[in-house]
Amino acid sequence: MTATATLVVTARPNPEEMESVHAYLQGVMPPFVAASGTLVKRLKVDEVITGSPVGMAMVTDFESADAISDLFASPEYAELLPARDRGFADMNILLTQQM
Repeated sequence: MTATATLVVTARPNPEEMESVHAYLQGVMPPFVAASGTLVKRLKVDEVITGSPVGMAMVTDFESADAISDLFASPEYAELLPARDRGFADMNILLTQQM
């Protein structure tokens, strides 16, 4: 069995597409939960000390890195891509594991 993995997402919403942002955020949680995801935190970024500007961050734990890879390859997630691409100016999706 593959070790537990954590998904870290940082994103900068497109202020002209907030309806798409909300559609993506509502639609993404059911596939995450179905893929063994446990939401750790969903955060509003108050200040970026260094790096690119972002507006939100999310941390989700999964049973394995394979579960995360399978999630992003799923038809359920593919349905969310138009809302994601319209709703966010930038998004970083990071698959992480314990060091």
